[in-house]
Amino acid sequence: MATVVPQVLQVELHPYWNQHELRDWLEPMGVRFEAWYPLGHGDRALPNDPVLTEIAQRRGKTVAQVILHWDFQNGVVTFPKTLNPEHMAQNLDIFDFELTDDEMAAIDGPDKGTPYYRIPEEAPAFIAATPDFDQQQ
Repeated sequence: MATVVPQVLQVELHPYWNQHELRDWLEPMGVRFEAWYPLGHGDRALPNDPVLTEIAQRRGKTVAQVILHWDFQNGVVTFPKTLNPEHMAQNLDIFDFELTDDEMAAIDGPDKGTPYYRIPEEAPAFIAATPDFDQQQ
């Protein structure tokens, strides 16, 4: 059995899949989250979400900047992928504002249950074939 608590856990985490339950469970152990698919993995609904759009317009920011700052204020490590130099600069320009408690709550809201990653059909067979690491040799 493992005895070392991980310092960072990379999980899919974004406003539509906010991982409240997992975050609440791991927070007392000091585990930090690294957001995977933080900007929705190309989902066109997320950047057009009315709550996010309204906050972004009020703040003079993009929706992506609001999401990245939401992660930052939640203590979530985020590495947004982009090859676009303009987006890279925008992704770094998130530290000149604070989201209010109401804005954080509006973004955090109830988990919409929308993960973007789906486990491939072959995964259960692969997982079943892995050794039992907890078993003493």
